[in-house]
Amino acid sequence: MRTNKNLEVKSKAWKHLFFLCVLCGLCGLIGCENHWMKEATAHMHRHSFDWRPDITPGVETIQTLACTTGCNTTRGTRAVMPSGGIFTYEGGIIRGGQPDADGKLVIPATIGGVPITIIAARAFENTGITSVEININGDIGASAFRNCTALTNVIIGSGITRITDSVFNGCTSLLEITIPVNVTNIGTNAFANTNLNKVIFNGETTISNDSFPDGASLREAYLLGGVGTYTRADGEWTRE
Repeated sequence: MRTNKNLEVKSKAWKHLFFLCVLCGLCGLIGCENHWMKEATAHMHRHSFDWRPDITPGVETIQTLACTTGCNTTRGTRAVMPSGGIFTYEGGIIRGGQPDADGKLVIPATIGGVPITIIAARAFENTGITSVEININGDIGASAFRNCTALTNVIIGSGITRITDSVFNGCTSLLEITIPVNVTNIGTNAFANTNLNKVIFNGETTISNDSFPDGASLREAYLLGGVGTYTRADGEWTRE
């Protein structure tokens, strides 16, 4: 008899537990806050993140994004430059960033005394940059400035020896480019899908049929004419 009562009690307990589980599930669907949701919200509110130290106008400032309340974990590093540009970076690699208020971006040779040797692949892809000056001694990753459709001016510094694949692919506002003497190789689609109509080669370099718009025509003209200025009209490139 006692055994039957115990079984009956246990059965009722399981039914109550099942009912509570169903109720909790329904609460989750209609947006009710249960105990665990409240705890998670409180946990988030106990933590805040901020860039430190504060920016000093006109001075290069190295900041870290840290959890300033509730933990001491560093979340990232960035540099705010005197020009107004901001870069996120790791060691000598620039991972991304943003230009100044006018859309201009000056990429320095060093940040915090550390030489910059790489602009990461796709670092500034699809951003609103209007002008970029590249002063690093190293490589530009593939598609680093791809589809920057507002980009009208590019200055490539003496520390760049090659322009990799699709770096400026899709920069439709780019009409003119100067290739400095130090660049010895230009990759596939490096300037494809741009509106370039003038290219100045200041030194000998290797290009493919796909490096520029109407690239086969430019490559043929360059192989014949060498260093100099080339202009495009009606799909054909000629040396001035």
